Amino acid sequence: MKDNLLIKYMNDRFRPEPKKVFDPGPVITISRECGCSGRVFAEKLIDRINQKINDPSKNWKWVSKEILSLASDELKIHPDKIKTLLNADEKNFLEEMIASFTDKYYVHDAKIKRVIEEVVRNIALRGKTVIVGRGSDALTTDIPRSLHVRLYAPLSWKVAVMSERMKISHEEARKIVIEVDKQRSKFKEAYIEKNPDSILHDIAFNCAKFNQDEMVDVVFKLAENKSFI
Repeated sequence: MKDNLLIKYMNDRFRPEPKKVFDPGPVITISRECGCSGRVFAEKLIDRINQKINDPSKNWKWVSKEILSLASDELKIHPDKIKTLLNADEKNFLEEMIASFTDKYYVHDAKIKRVIEEVVRNIALRGKTVIVGRGSDALTTDIPRSLHVRLYAPLSWKVAVMSERMKISHEEARKIVIEVDKQRSKFKEAYIEKNPDSILHDIAFNCAKFNQDEMVDVVFKLAENKSFI
C-alpha cells in the first residue's frame, strides 16, 4: 500500500499548491521523541481506521521515510545524503558539503527543507494520511481538518527503551537519545519560525504511562468525533 502511495505522489509530485483547496485533509501528524515509536503508533492507528472504513478505495495511508524518497527524486540526491545534510551541525557542515561536491552534487540545506515542505504539504492537502515526523505538525497547523499528536517520555525511560532495542549500554543509548531529540528539534525549528504563534500539538501522550493501544484508542475516538472517518 505504501509503495502505491509513493508511486502516486512521484507521478504527480510537486504540482503547485492550489490557491484554493476544497476541504483539504483530513491529516493526522505524529511528532515523537526518540524511543517513542511513531511507526508502530501509525501502523496501529491506520489498521484501526481502515477496519472501520472497510472500503479499500477509501483507505488511509501513513508515510514517513517516503517523504525523503520523494524529496530525493526532485533534488536528484540520495535520501541518506539528505538526512545527513539535515542532521549536520555547523562544525560538520563543511565536511558534508565537500562530500556532496565529491559526489558531483550539492543542494543547500534551505532548498532541501523547502522541497520537504512541499512534499509534506501536498500529501497533507490530499488527506486520509498519517504523517510521522518530518516537521509535519508545524507545516500543517493551518489545515482545519488536522490533528496533531505528540509522543514523549522521560529521558530515563527513553534510554532504557533504546538500550534494549539496540542492545547497547545505557550510556551509549543516552547519547543517542539526546542527539536524536536535538536533531529533530533543530529540523522543526525552521518551520516553526514561519508561524511562531501556532500551537503544534492538539494532544500529547507520555509513553511511559500509556501503551500504544491505549493511545491509539484515544486518537481514533478523536478522529471519529471530528468526522475524519
